[in-house]
Formats: sequence, C-alpha cells, structure tokens
Amino acid sequence: MGDAKKILLVEDEDNLRNLLRDFLVSKNYHVQCASSGEEALSVMEKTGEGVDLVLTDVMMPRMSGSELVEQLRPLYPGIKVIFMSGFTGGSTAVIQRSMISPDVIFLQKPFRLNVLIEEIEALLVPPA
Repeated sequence: MGDAKKILLVEDEDNLRNLLRDFLVSKNYHVQCASSGEEALSVMEKTGEGVDLVLTDVMMPRMSGSELVEQLRPLYPGIKVIFMSGFTGGSTAVIQRSMISPDVIFLQKPFRLNVLIEEIEALLVPPA
C-alpha cells in the first residue's frame, strides 16, 4: 500500500481507544490518539496536514464528534471521516443523515474489527 496512512483516533473510553489503536497499528496504519474533541483539535493543529482519516466517537463530553468534524472541515476540506457510536436512541438516524457524504462513514458500536478495516480501506484506497 506504499506509505502508511495516518489516522487520528478520537475516543473518550481509554480501553476502546487503546484496543483500536493497537489493532490499527497491527494493520500498518500510523495512529495518533486523542481522548476528546479538544485534544483532537490540538493534534490536528500540530500535524493535521498529514492526517488521512479521522476515526471519532460521536458522543463525547464537551465536544461531540460531529462538532469536531464541523470545526475540522474548513481547515482540512478533503479529510475522510468515520464516525462510531454506541448510542442507540431515536436520534441515531438523524445523526447518520446529517453525516451523509462520500467521504464520511458511520459505524454502530459494537462493530467487528474487520468491518472497520474494510471501511477504512474503502475511504483511503482508491479503486483499481
């Protein structure tokens, strides 16, 4: 796959963030982590140009994943995004509709790790 792609992983649950980071690293991705939207903005400020994809939880304290992406879009217009959420309330469909775009994917937690890799590759690897 040439140069390893860089992923910014934004997840407020330590155990899940560590599990996802370790899995993505094992698949040869460079992974930077943030535990909040604010921390993610700081990471992007320092290294944003090199980030290929943002993998973010939707529901986080203080700043949601969608608020984070709203702030990143003007600065990094072509950035790819995968939202993930364990929230199963009635607004899940509304959340999904608000994120429809060819460079945005939504994964409902829990999801299988092979599904995550398939979605990442669908966004990052151009079709042959």
